Parts: sequence; structure tokens; C-alpha cells
Amino acid sequence: MKPGARIAAVIELYDGWTHTRDDADRVVSGYFGSRRYIGGGDRREISERFYNLIRHQARLGWWLAECGYEFQDGRARMIADLVLHDNLKPADLEDRFTGEQFCPDPLHPNEKHLINKLSGKTLDHDGQPGAVKTELPKWLYSELLKLHHESLPEEMAAYNKPAKLDLRVNRLRGTVDDAIKSLEADGIKNIKKTPYAPNGLRLPLGLNMLVTAAYKDGLIEIQDEASQICVNIVDAKPGMTILDMCAGGGGKTLGIAADMRGKGRILACDTHAARLDNARKRARRAGAGDCIQQRIISDERDTWLRSKSGFFDRVLLDVPCSGLGTLRRNPALRWRIGQRDVRAMMAEQSKILKAGAARVTRGGRLIYATCSIMPEENERLIETFMRDRKDFKPVPISDIWPDAPKSVPVPGGKDKPWLRLSPNVHGTDGFFVAVFERTAKGKAK
Repeated sequence: MKPGARIAAVIELYDGWTHTRDDADRVVSGYFGSRRYIGGGDRREISERFYNLIRHQARLGWWLAECGYEFQDGRARMIADLVLHDNLKPADLEDRFTGEQFCPDPLHPNEKHLINKLSGKTLDHDGQPGAVKTELPKWLYSELLKLHHESLPEEMAAYNKPAKLDLRVNRLRGTVDDAIKSLEADGIKNIKKTPYAPNGLRLPLGLNMLVTAAYKDGLIEIQDEASQICVNIVDAKPGMTILDMCAGGGGKTLGIAADMRGKGRILACDTHAARLDNARKRARRAGAGDCIQQRIISDERDTWLRSKSGFFDRVLLDVPCSGLGTLRRNPALRWRIGQRDVRAMMAEQSKILKAGAARVTRGGRLIYATCSIMPEENERLIETFMRDRKDFKPVPISDIWPDAPKSVPVPGGKDKPWLRLSPNVHGTDGFFVAVFERTAKGKAK
């Protein structure tokens, strides 16, 4: 495709996304699904430019308003991004906006005037408000400012960069070195070990792992390092009985099975049959099918679930959440999630936490996890749980992971021994984990 044709595709994608406000990944998938003639290289560039428009959403809007430009559509934002981010000159834009087949219409006089106003400037400007600088809705900026204070700009700058590709090596199929050798044999280069997760590998973006022998043989799974760390903190041992109550596609279930060396029993539950079907296929490929059972449940009040009171050595609750810790991969989430959504999530999380706690045996552990950066879904909810459940005591992350780097556990002493990860500090998705042990004494409310 010509450069102009790729730009036209980005404009079409962006306008389609703003019209529907659908999930950005789904918009991209649908767009390319109906245009199979677009090659892989073109798809990558179109996708990257589209997601950049979303990552630059607030700043581009600010610049267009600052210049007195009345339009805020995909064409206007694409022009502004090409000048402010790509540093293209007026002549470069005219070469792309030609009106030829599949290319955008020629530039209008007012667009040329906009380009001249923006030339020599960058996306960032001292006059931009904090919410604009950090690419956040105002409500979310206010909430996160309470958590991060003066470090918020650095935190959000990290969330606004694309994530690398993380893999977990499945120890039921081989070692980390086995996986590296297999990937290198398939022509994969620049493979690095993750700094915290012992079975993790980090690769550049844009690689298709699904065609590699390591993936087909079940030796690797695609999984962010934060999720791998969460699995390690479950601290599963061979022979245990474990409940993964919100299993989804089963990524953490598979990690737990590997830690148990396939010996024991894992119940992977979810309310969506399609997710569990996919989890079942992944378990077979990973060689973990014998120790994992999938079960569809109606909700946290499911009759079968209620019959398992005090039954499990470990209960993992990777609860449904806002997902705002995955902004590196899903930059559009910040513009789709509102305060009402977070409050609704909190109500559901509280119910799941209560139901999960009831399933833990005396001396067993409850692991609460989210891929959210919102204190309401994490610390505040956990603090309420601690007030209500005197039969559970927090387990410091340092007790489970004694050799963890000092940057990993969140400071706060024995009263707040939670784990909070971020791309700025740890290079992972945003993630939160809290661990509790059910004591032999104490009484639930």
C-alpha cells in the first residue's frame, strides 16, 4: 500500500472506533477481517498508527482546540499526529493527501493553515492541564493523583508505551533454555529473560508465536510477567486442591498446574462456557489436562460452589475488574471506563471475595488479584474485607517471595503487605495481589 493509503485506513479505523466506542481490538479485527487483501506489514503500520491516535487522544484534542480548529475527527487528528509526533513537513503531508485511489483527499486551505501552526511543535506543551499531559479523563486523573502524587506523569508515560511480548515457559514440557533454543530455531531473535518471573521470556512486539514449534508443543504460553508473578505468589505445591474461581481463558490455571508438577487437583471455574472451552484446549496442549477440571458456574452463589465450603488449600480470585492496568495493551480502555463502571465492578468483586473466602480450608490461603490500578478495586476493598473477616490474616508478600527485589512489594509494613506492580517501576502491566491465610481461630461476620 502507498503511505497515503495506509493513512486513509487509519482515519477510517479511528472514525469507526469513535462512532461505535466499541473495543478497539475488536474494531481493528473486524476492519482487517473484511479486508484480507491488506498485507501483514501494512496491517502492522496501520494498527500502530491507529493505537497511537488513541494514546495521543487528549494531547491531539488539546492542540486542535488551541489552534482554533473546529474539527476533531480522524482526519484532523491524523494530520496533527503526523506533524506533532512524526515531525512531517507540509510537503510530506501533501505527498500523502493526494486524492489518488485509496488515498485521502487533498489538503484544504484551513488544513494547510493548521499544519503551519503546528509545525515545529511536539505533542507535549507546558500549558496542557495535568489530565491532558497524562492522557487521562479528568475523573481518572483525580483518582490516580491521590495514589501516585508527583510521580503520576512518569507512571502514565510508561502506561502510554506499547508493552513487549512476554511468554511463560511451561515446565511440564521443558526448561527455559529448551524454549529459547526452540524459538531461536524458528528464527526468533532478541530473546531476554524476564527480571522477576523465573520462567518468563520477553520478546519484541510483532512476532507471531502461534506458528512456532514451542507454542504448538505447549512449551510456551503468552502471558505478561505480572500474571506470572501472581501465579508464583499462589505458592501452589504438588498434591494441593486449588480453586481458580474466575479462570477465564485459563492462563493462570496452567501456571499453577506447572508449579504443582501436574500432581494435585485444580478446579477452574468461570461463568462463560466459551472461555472454559478455550482453557480446556490450552490445558491439553500444555500437558496439564489430567490435574485440571473446568466447570461452568452461574455466579458466586452457584449451588455446586456453595457445596465446597472450606474445601480448598488455595483459592485464587483473579476477579473481573476495570482492566486499567493493561493500558499498554488496551489504550482505549481509559476512554471507555467510567466511575459508574468501577463502582459496579467493586460490588461484584466484593461478592466474589466473600464467596471465595468461604471456600478456603483452615490454614489455606485466599489470593485476591486484579489487573486494575484503581485503589477502590484493590486496597480499599481489601481493607473492608479485613474489617469483616477476623478469621483471615494477611500474608506478607515477602514471606511468600523472600528473595523478591525491594522494588516489588509495596511499602507499608505488616498492616499493608500487598503487591502492586507497574510498568514504570517493574516493566509489567499494572497489577495488584493480596494474600490471606484462614486461621484456626476467629469468626466470620
